[in-house]
Amino acid sequence: MAIKQLELNLIPQLRKQAVAAKRRVLSRVLEGSWTALLKGRGMEFAGFRQYTYGDDASRIDWNATLRTKEVLVREFEEYKTVNVFFVLDLSDSMLFTSQAKLKCEFAAELMFNLSTAIVDAGDSVGYVLFSDRIIAKRFPSLGRDVIYRLAQDLSDGRNYGGKREFKLAMRLVNSLLHQRSLIIIISDFIDLPEGWERYIKMFSMQYDLIGIMVRDPHDSQLPDLGLQMEVQDPSNPQERLLIDAKQYAAAYAAEVEREERYVREVFEKAKAGFLRVEPGQETFDILIQYFRRRTSQVKS
Repeated sequence: MAIKQLELNLIPQLRKQAVAAKRRVLSRVLEGSWTALLKGRGMEFAGFRQYTYGDDASRIDWNATLRTKEVLVREFEEYKTVNVFFVLDLSDSMLFTSQAKLKCEFAAELMFNLSTAIVDAGDSVGYVLFSDRIIAKRFPSLGRDVIYRLAQDLSDGRNYGGKREFKLAMRLVNSLLHQRSLIIIISDFIDLPEGWERYIKMFSMQYDLIGIMVRDPHDSQLPDLGLQMEVQDPSNPQERLLIDAKQYAAAYAAEVEREERYVREVFEKAKAGFLRVEPGQETFDILIQYFRRRTSQVKS
């Protein structure tokens, strides 16, 4: 169920002064926040040096010591680049909206703006776009080339629609990443498969993780369309039901609230970040406020 027209004009945004100014602010927020947000940028092996009095004995490399007949300690240096890897859901439920932008359009714009700010801050960006298949993938890399490639992938209407294969995307991410990374999953998290929580727990143990839930207002509340309303199963268009909207409105809202709360709790129990957004909000403001707030929480 690919949409024929997609109102995403991403590349010209890079040249707009107002957008560029907000992107610079977000880049500064990110650049000053990674150390606090991430569980340490990570350390990599830099070489050996001779042991001196006062060194931590646990850093002695005994194999190297035996080979050289000198007591050698391992030295490490901090990773200087943060690898940010996006996982963007482009399945059928993301094509819905009651606002000016589809959920997938809003999610794509948010991802593009955040990716550009990350690259401007000197860090690397990679991504997987998925629905019932892997639509596009790119390993984390530096420079503007990844931004232009991302804009092409996000602006292609043929990439949107299809059932959601959440586990397929998660397994691919796990096989692609072999270095310390921040993973950002962007989805409406509707109708998730059984056992999806296991991937959140697993990723949060290996990587730093943030979930961004994109929900339309009508995802949470039935529209007021009178007494009778026809509803359709998004994963099975043939399944339709005529309901009394007023009778089911309260039960529907309560069930959605329970579902959203559960998704949030899964991320929070895994000590991962979580953010809920709606189309119509200003993406830069959302991101700047979120990363500032999360940074202050980590420091406090």
